[in-house]
Amino acid sequence: MIEMYFRGECMNLNITRTKMSEAEALLKIQREAFLSDLKKYKDYDTSPAAELLDFFKYKLNHSIHYTIFLNGKIVGGICIVKITDIHYRLFRIFLNPAIQNRGLGSKILTQIEKKFPHVKEWSLDTPKDNTRTRHFYEKFGYKKTKEFKVNDRLTLIEYEKKIK
Repeated sequence: MIEMYFRGECMNLNITRTKMSEAEALLKIQREAFLSDLKKYKDYDTSPAAELLDFFKYKLNHSIHYTIFLNGKIVGGICIVKITDIHYRLFRIFLNPAIQNRGLGSKILTQIEKKFPHVKEWSLDTPKDNTRTRHFYEKFGYKKTKEFKVNDRLTLIEYEKKIK
């Protein structure tokens, strides 16, 4: 558990492996977190905001999934996919929009990387025009490797981070 402060308020951040009983609450938060992207890019096939519960549960069983708790309440999730023994993909990280921009993302990403000291390469993607998330990942040492067009509105940038 990490104790942190925001505007003088003490907050306890805890990241634990997801339980299947948390799936519905997490999916609701994921949909809220990515709703603006769904409206903007109209990517109904792959958007996290359009994901169905069955697929979400499938991912829980076939990935490394964590639930993010703030003061004991579920506020987000992290989905990680093992590519090789030393290469993992940060498939998705999401927080309830009501608690974003408080420095939680930085604390969470730092903790996730610490949980996997054997990983030497991390990869992820994020929308090209989302300067906020691009800046966030670049601040943590992620480097752009390529980009690919999903549809007329959405281009994703692929990032990777090598750890020595």
